Amino acid sequence: MKKNVSSKMLNIIVTLGITLTLLALLATPLVLTAFFKSALSVLNQDLVMTITICIYICAAPYMIALFNLKKLSKLVVKNNPFSPDTAKSLKIISLCAFSEILLFNGCSIYLMYYHDIFLYALSIIPMILVTFISLAIGFLSLTLSHLFDQATRIKDENDKTI
Repeated sequence: MKKNVSSKMLNIIVTLGITLTLLALLATPLVLTAFFKSALSVLNQDLVMTITICIYICAAPYMIALFNLKKLSKLVVKNNPFSPDTAKSLKIISLCAFSEILLFNGCSIYLMYYHDIFLYALSIIPMILVTFISLAIGFLSLTLSHLFDQATRIKDENDKTI
C-alpha cells in the first residue's frame, strides 16, 4: 500500500512539474518584456525576442527529459520498472542532459558576445553550475540505463528458465 501511494505521488509530482514548466514557458515573453521595461528601462523588443528564443531552445531538452521521467514514473506505478523502456528513457534523459550543456552555454555565450549581456558572476556562475549539474545527471542517467538494461536481461533470462 505504501509503495503504491509513493509511486502515485511521484507521478503527480512529475505531472505538476510538467504543467508548471509549460506555464512558465508560456509566460516568459510577458515577464521578460515587463522586466526589461520596468527594471532596466529597455524597450528593445528584438532583445526580448532573442532571449525568449534562447530560453525556448534551452527548455527543449529539459521538456523532453521531463516527459521521459513521466514515462518512467508510469512504469513504476504499473509495477513494471524492469522493462526495456526504462533503459531507453534513461538514455534519452542522459542525452538531454548532455545536450543541455551545449545549448545553455552556447546561448549564454551568444547573448554575452553578440548582445553585450555580460553580468560577470551572474553569467559565469550559472554556466558552471548548469555544466556540472547536467554532467552529473547525464552520467547518472547513463549509468542507470546500463544497470537497468542488464537487470532487464537477467530478469528475462530468469523468467524464461522458470
